[in-house]
Amino acid sequence: MAIHVIQSQRIDVLLQGVWQSVHQPTRQPFDVLATQHFIVPSPAVEQWLTEKLSELQGITANYLFHQRIRGFQWYAYQQVLSEHKDDVRKANIPRLILKWRVYQALYDFIQPDQILITQDHPAYSIIARIYDSADRLENGFEKQLKKQKMLYWVAEQVSQLFSNYMIYRGHCQKNCAGNCGCASNWLSAWGENRELDIEQLIVQGNKEISAFQLQQAQELEAWQRWLWHRYFHQDFLDIQNIDDLFWQVLEQPQTRDIALKRLPKQIVMFTLLDLPPSQLQFLRRLGQYLDVLILHYNPSQEYWADSVDPLWKQRYDVRVKQRFIEKNPAATDVDIAQFFEQFTLHFNAEARESRHPLLTRLGKQARDHFSLLANLSTGEEGRWVDAFVDDFPDTLLGQVQSDILNLAEPQAGRYTLEPSDESIRFHVCHSSLRQLEVLRDQLIHWLSQNDDASVRRPNDILVVVPNIKEIEPLIRSVFPATPSDDGVFLPIKISGVVQLDVMNAWRAVLGRMTLLQGRLSYDDFADWLSLPATQVCYDLEDSQIKRMLALLAGAGFKRGFDIHHLQQSLSAEDHDDRYSFKFALDRLALGIAIPEHTLFQGVLSYSGVTPDDFELIGKLIQIYQDIDARRNWVLAHEQGTQHSVEDWLKILMQDVIEFEQAGVVALKTAREIIKKQERMVTLASFYADKDAHTLRQIALPLPYILDEIQRTLEHQSAQAEPTGQITFSQIGQIRPLPYRLVVMLNLDTGRFPNRDSHIPFDLMDALRQQLGDRSRLEDDQGAFLDAVLLAQQALWLFYNGFDLNDGEVREPSSILQEFRDHLALIVAPAEQIAKHEDSNLTIQMQQQQFKLLDIPNQLWPLYCVHPLQPFDPLGFGNLPVAKRYQDQWYQVAQSIQEASAILQPWVNMVYTQPQQELRVLDSQQWMADVTFPARLYLKNLGVENLAMTTLLDQNEPLFLDGLGRYAIRNFLQKQEQTTTPDTLLDQLPVGKIKHSAWQQSLAEQERLLERLHHYTTQPTATTHHVWRVSKTLHLNIIMPEHDVQDWVSLEASSARAKRIAKVWLEYLLWLSYLNEGDAGQRRRRIVVFSDQTVICEGVSSIQARDYLTQWLKMWQVASTQPVVLPAALILQPLEKAKQYHWVQQSDQFQLVEKDLLNILKEWQDPKAYMQIDTSQLESSQYHLDWSFILQQQDATALLKDALQRYSYDLYAPIFQYLRLE
Repeated sequence: MAIHVIQSQRIDVLLQGVWQSVHQPTRQPFDVLATQHFIVPSPAVEQWLTEKLSELQGITANYLFHQRIRGFQWYAYQQVLSEHKDDVRKANIPRLILKWRVYQALYDFIQPDQILITQDHPAYSIIARIYDSADRLENGFEKQLKKQKMLYWVAEQVSQLFSNYMIYRGHCQKNCAGNCGCASNWLSAWGENRELDIEQLIVQGNKEISAFQLQQAQELEAWQRWLWHRYFHQDFLDIQNIDDLFWQVLEQPQTRDIALKRLPKQIVMFTLLDLPPSQLQFLRRLGQYLDVLILHYNPSQEYWADSVDPLWKQRYDVRVKQRFIEKNPAATDVDIAQFFEQFTLHFNAEARESRHPLLTRLGKQARDHFSLLANLSTGEEGRWVDAFVDDFPDTLLGQVQSDILNLAEPQAGRYTLEPSDESIRFHVCHSSLRQLEVLRDQLIHWLSQNDDASVRRPNDILVVVPNIKEIEPLIRSVFPATPSDDGVFLPIKISGVVQLDVMNAWRAVLGRMTLLQGRLSYDDFADWLSLPATQVCYDLEDSQIKRMLALLAGAGFKRGFDIHHLQQSLSAEDHDDRYSFKFALDRLALGIAIPEHTLFQGVLSYSGVTPDDFELIGKLIQIYQDIDARRNWVLAHEQGTQHSVEDWLKILMQDVIEFEQAGVVALKTAREIIKKQERMVTLASFYADKDAHTLRQIALPLPYILDEIQRTLEHQSAQAEPTGQITFSQIGQIRPLPYRLVVMLNLDTGRFPNRDSHIPFDLMDALRQQLGDRSRLEDDQGAFLDAVLLAQQALWLFYNGFDLNDGEVREPSSILQEFRDHLALIVAPAEQIAKHEDSNLTIQMQQQQFKLLDIPNQLWPLYCVHPLQPFDPLGFGNLPVAKRYQDQWYQVAQSIQEASAILQPWVNMVYTQPQQELRVLDSQQWMADVTFPARLYLKNLGVENLAMTTLLDQNEPLFLDGLGRYAIRNFLQKQEQTTTPDTLLDQLPVGKIKHSAWQQSLAEQERLLERLHHYTTQPTATTHHVWRVSKTLHLNIIMPEHDVQDWVSLEASSARAKRIAKVWLEYLLWLSYLNEGDAGQRRRRIVVFSDQTVICEGVSSIQARDYLTQWLKMWQVASTQPVVLPAALILQPLEKAKQYHWVQQSDQFQLVEKDLLNILKEWQDPKAYMQIDTSQLESSQYHLDWSFILQQQDATALLKDALQRYSYDLYAPIFQYLRLE
C-alpha cells in the first residue's frame, strides 16, 4: 500500500500508465469485475479518459469517476462510516444550502427602516453596506426589496468564501498538539472567536500596505469571524468529527479490514487542476491502507519548484538595492554593484532564478502543484516515476515545448524559422465575427491537408474562447448546424453552454409567474406565447398564434393584465381597465355570442370574431386563468405570505411536470435541478430538525429560487466535455487534454485573462497567499500555457488588432504579448524580410500593417492581418498564411475587383414594360401612383424598398391626437343613428379625459355636418363603372350613382395636398366618362374635409379629357423612368390658400422664380428642428423611396426638369379651377 506518482508532459503517456495500472495481473478472478475508481479534475477529463480506455480495451469497463479529491473523500466517508451515514450526510453541506443559511442569518438585521446595530458590532460594516445600496430609494417597499436583493448577493459571495476557507484555511499543517496554532488555520481561531493577526498576515513580501487596506481587511475579518463563529462553526466541527471518525476506523485493527473491503483497492488520480494541501494530506494518509496512483501532468522534467516569476525577480532585486541605498545613502554605483553581486552569490541565488521565463511566468499553478507533490519524490511513501518523452517535431512549436521540458533558458536567435513551419499562427482581425469567418476558412484548409501519418479529423480540433456564452450566437451563424449546397459543412459542437431549446422551455415556465412583474405589453405577451414550449403546452400552431395575437390587437390589448395589475403601477383609484388583456379578452368572449360592434352589459363586443376563432378564444381564457392563479407568487414574500424553500420547489416542480406531460421534452435539465435542490433541502432539514435555523423554517422569495435555477442552467461551462466534433469551449474548461490543433480566439486586452470573476470580501486574496492557493488569474495563465504545450501539431492565436469603429491599433492580451516577445527572442532575425520590397500589393499591405502593429520582423511569417470585410479583394491575395476559397464572398470580391462597366443611374435608363393586350386598372390605385411617381416606378420594376415596420402602439391613449380624432370622426360618420361614448371604449383616451374627448369629437362631427348641409343633406351615393380609355387601357372608376350636378363627399381626414390632387383627378375622370362635350362646366366635385372644403368646377368634358390625357402621358413616362413630381410638394400652397403662377417663356410656360425657389426650399428642407420623419414625407427628397431612387444623383436638378416638363400641364389647371372654403 503506497502512494505512487507518475509524471510526464505527455497525456498519452499518462494514459498508458492508467492502462497498465488497471490491468495488472491478479490471482482473484473476480477482481476483473471490481469497480475501478478514478479521481478526475473535470467532466471533460472524465469523458476523454472513458473514450480512450474504451478504445484500448474495446469496451467500457466498470468505472466510477469522482470529481476532484473532495468528491472521493466524501465517497470514502460514506462507504467506511455506513453505520453513521446520517451523520455523514448531515455534515456534507452543499454550497447552495450554505448560501441560504447565510441569507437567513442576516435577514433580521435588514428588516428595520434604519440600521439598528451599533458601529462596534462585528457585522456593522457588511450590514451598513447593504443599507447603503438602497439609501437613494425613497419608497419604503422598493428599499426593502433592494436590501433583500443585496443581502442575497452577499450570501452568494460569502458561501463561496466559506467553501474555500473550509478547503484552504481550515486545517492544521504542523500537527499541533491540542488546539491548533497554525497561522493558516483561520477556522480554528474563528471557532474560538479569536481574532486573526491581520497586520502579520497582510504583509506580502516588501509590499507596502496602506492604513485603508489594513482597516478594510480588519473589518472583513471581524464580520466573517462573527458570522462563522455564530452560525457555521458547529457544522465545520461535524465535518472534522467525520474525518476523525473515518481515520479511527481505519487505524483500529478490529475495524480496519471491514472498512478496507468497502473501499477500492486502488484509486487512480488522473491529472489535477487544483491541489489543496489538506486534500493531498488525505491521499497521503489513505496511501497507508490502499494504493493511490497520481498521474501528474508536469510541463518540465527538471526540478523547478523554487523557480520564480521573472517579473517578481526584477521587482525583488530592485527592493534589495533600494534597502541597501537607504542604509548607505553615500553608496556609489560601484558599491551597489558589489553588494548585489555578493548578495546574489551567497543568498539562495539558484532558487531565485527564473530559468525559463515563459514557464515560470504562466505556470505558477503547475509549479505549486509540483512543489506539493515533490515531497513524495523521496520514495519513502511510494514509487516516483518520471515518464517524460523528449520527442518533439522540428517546428517552432516543438522547440518551445522542448525548451520548457528541459527548462532551457531562452537564447536570442537560437531557432531559425523554416518557410514551411506552420505550427504557430497569429491571426489579427477587427471583430469576433471576423475571427470566426477567418477560422472557418482556415479549418477547411487544415482538414483538407492530410499528412502521411494519419487523417485529420474534426475531433482533432479544440477552439477555446474567454467567454463562450458571449459569442455563441456568432458561432452558430458562421458554422450552421445543417449541411447545405453553398459550401463545405464543418461539424461543430459548443461545449459547456445550455441548449437554446432548454432556455426557451424554462422561459415558457417562468412566463406565467413573471409576466405580471412588468408592464405586460403586447410584445411581452407575444414573445412568451410564441415560445415553442408554450405552443406545445397549449396545443397551438404558428398560424393559430398569429390569429390569437391579431384578435388581441384588434380588440384593443396594449398593455396590462387587468385592473388589479394596472393598479400596481397606477393610482389605486383608477378603475379604467381599458386596453388591458382582460378588456380585450372580454370583448373577444362576447364576440362569440354577438359578433358585431355593440355594447352589452358594459362590455363592448368585438365584431371581428369568426366561428374558427372560438377555440382560440377558449385557449386565451385558459391562459388568463393560469397567469391569474400565479400572479402573486413572485411578490408573495413581500406581501406577507411566507413559503418555505421546500414548498416553492414543490410548486415549481408541478409546473414543470405540467409542461412535460403536455409534450415538452426540453425541461429535463430544469426538472433535475429542481429535484436536486429539493433533495438537498429535504436532507438538510431532516438532519437539522433540532437546529434553530433548520431549512424548513427558511422562507426565501420565489425570485431568488428562480434566479438560482436560471443561473445553474446558464452556467454549464463546468460541464464542458469533448464532443467528437470540432469542439468550442471556454478557456480552461477542457484541460489538460491534447489536441492536434488548438485555436484560441478573442485574446484581447480586457477579455483575457478574465479579471471580472473576483470574489468580493475574499480574505485569501487580501492577505498573504499560501502554497496551493488557487486564483482565476493563474487559472487563465495556466490554461494558456497548457494550450501551447498540449497542441500536438499547430497552435492558432486570434485577436482583434484594430478597433472595429475607428480602425485604431489595439494591443492583444498581456499574456499573448509575453508569448510573442518570447518567440521574438528565440527566433533568428530575418533581415531579408525587412529589406525585401515585394511587388505583390497584398504582401505590401500586410507588411505596412505589421509595422503598425509593432510586430518584430522575424515573426512576420507567423502573422496574417485580415481585412475588415470578408469580401475585400485584398483578403483573396496570394498570402501563405491566409487560405480563402471561391465562396460567395469570393464572387463579391471578384465583382469589386473586375468591375469595368459604369453603373448607370435609373434616371438615365428607360425600363421597357412587357406588352399587354389589355390593362384594367383601379382608378384609386392609378391616382395614388401618378400623385407619387416614385412608388409607381419601383412597383413597375418589381423592387420593394423595405422600410421600418410600423409597430403596434403599446401605450394606451392619454389624449386624442390627430390620428385618434380622425378614427372617431370616421366611426361617427359611418353610424346611421345616435351612438353613446361606450361604443368607442376601444378608442377614447383613458381616465377622466375620456368624456371631454367624446364631447370634443361630437362637436367636431356637428360642425362637419353643418358644412355638409351647405351643399346637400347627405353625401352623394356612388357606384363603380368601367371606362374604356383606349383599346389597351380600362379604368375601374367611382362615380355618382345618379345623374347629379354636385358630387358631394364627406371625409374624416384633413385637406392635404395629395388628397386635393385625388379630388381633382376624380373630377376629371367623372367629366371624361360623362363625355358631355363643351357641357359639364356647371357640374361640381365637392369634398367636405375635416378642416376645409374642396370645390372643383368650371371644366367641360373636352377640357377634362385634355387634362386627363396629360396625366396619362406622365403616367406612361413615370412607369419606365423616374419622374420627380410629387403632388404633395406641388400643391402645398393650396393648404394655406396660396397660389403658384406660371409665365410664358418662348414656347412654354415656366414657374415664376419666387414659386420655384419655394418649391426647391421645401424639397431640400431636412426638417432638422422639427419632430417630422422626412423619410415618410413624400414632398421631401429625403423620403425613403426618393432617396433610394435618386441616390448619387442631383435630386434638385431632376425636380427642376420635371417641373419644366410637366408642372404647367398637370397642376396649373388645379390652381385655376379648384378652390378651398
